[in-house]
Amino acid sequence: MRSELLSLVVVMWLAGLVDGARGQSDGPVAPVAAGGQSRLDADPHLVAWWKMDEASGATAADASGRGHHGTLRDALTFDAASVAGRVGKALGLDGKRGFIEVPGFKGVTGTQPRTIAVWLKTKQNRGEVVGWGEDDGGKMCVVCFIRGHIGLTPRGGYYYTGERIDDDRWHHVAVVMTEGDPPNLHDNVTIYVDGSVAKVHDIGLLDLWPVETGSGIDVRIGRGFAGALDELRIYDRALSEGEVKTLSAAGTE
Repeated sequence: MRSELLSLVVVMWLAGLVDGARGQSDGPVAPVAAGGQSRLDADPHLVAWWKMDEASGATAADASGRGHHGTLRDALTFDAASVAGRVGKALGLDGKRGFIEVPGFKGVTGTQPRTIAVWLKTKQNRGEVVGWGEDDGGKMCVVCFIRGHIGLTPRGGYYYTGERIDDDRWHHVAVVMTEGDPPNLHDNVTIYVDGSVAKVHDIGLLDLWPVETGSGIDVRIGRGFAGALDELRIYDRALSEGEVKTLSAAGTE
């Protein structure tokens, strides 16, 4: 009986079903099985994927197949802004001018589950990575830096990591929101840094702010951000911890 129980616990651990406390894990979670990266690339819930591999021009191609191509604004072009990335090339921004706008693409709206994943590098403690929604009554969905900590804000409450990552090194960040009625930052949002669940800064009632994203503003990437952005993905479902770990394992310095 003891050996059967031990076997069951091992199986549950390998499947990532043993949950630790919020912001922690009881043990390592392995990436999804072989071929997981290609499955994530072809996932029907991948609604946008900007590789940032362009060397010239003012269009950031959407590799998801959904046609959500981004337009570089404020005279920004890849000719001047293409830099070495974590995977291939990346978009380099100075935080003063230039960003990407995705005309007609409203992101993932309402209370729908979602995942935003990106490779980034910065030594600045502020700036938006990506955002969209409706700037009225806290109905935005913005992944941004808050005093050097990466987080999510609906422009009402906010939820961000305890550890700073404005260290001019590449980090993989994923923000995952699960289903809720309605979802709120504290109970339904998990932030991953470099494939691991990040501890979050305890800010009291503000992290109970509900997430219900509007559709008035098109997706915008890199506003006020100084650094490099690479492999930005948006899914309209919540990825598992193992799937996030698989994305974070891709690419080398």
